[in-house]
Amino acid sequence: MNPDHSRFAEWDAAYVLGALSASDRRDYEDHLAECAECTRAVGEVAPTVGLLSRVAAPPLTERDEEPDAAHRAQLVSIAGRRARRRRAWWVGASVAAAAIVVAAVAVPLTIENATQQGSVYALEDLANAPLEASVRLTDAAWGTQIDLVCRYSGEVLDAPEGGWPYALAVVDANGASTTLSTWRAEPGSTTQLSAGTDLGVGDIGAVEIRTITGERVLMRYEADR
Repeated sequence: MNPDHSRFAEWDAAYVLGALSASDRRDYEDHLAECAECTRAVGEVAPTVGLLSRVAAPPLTERDEEPDAAHRAQLVSIAGRRARRRRAWWVGASVAAAAIVVAAVAVPLTIENATQQGSVYALEDLANAPLEASVRLTDAAWGTQIDLVCRYSGEVLDAPEGGWPYALAVVDANGASTTLSTWRAEPGSTTQLSAGTDLGVGDIGAVEIRTITGERVLMRYEADR
């Protein structure tokens, strides 16, 4: 575990919600580059926050007050901690009604389940990154299942301990993006992960692999319109 983990252990929800100050955000992003546990925590909280942002709030009464970002972050952080404690119960559960993230495991680059439906698309390299990736988009009653396979072919000397952190994001037809999952890639590794979105296949504008901060798009599949 990263020695600074205890300081940042509860910052995941505040980071995703944008409730951190500029200096705290920079400190946390520097920490994410070195701490696999906090990177995983961000990936667990981000889908929940993305779904919450799509729920219309009821009209405020005179007695109601709009909760500030810090309070929202506290609520999501509590939910995230409870969710992580129940992770063992969730393993093997079906994806339903909301985006969920499962652990990344080493697999062949091609998605080989012949019985699985959906369409497979290659992601285009936008940043000369040492990555090769494809996604399968499978329509479901609750939205879309996204299965990503990504191979990292970078040099050992270029990668930090634990590998480079990446983020998987989905972009809707209006350009709004949601981070679905994060993972780390070591040289020569192939990673598969599954995630979900409440968007239908026809509502997805793009699927992207980004840097962990989300500021740079490395690879993209862009849907034909």
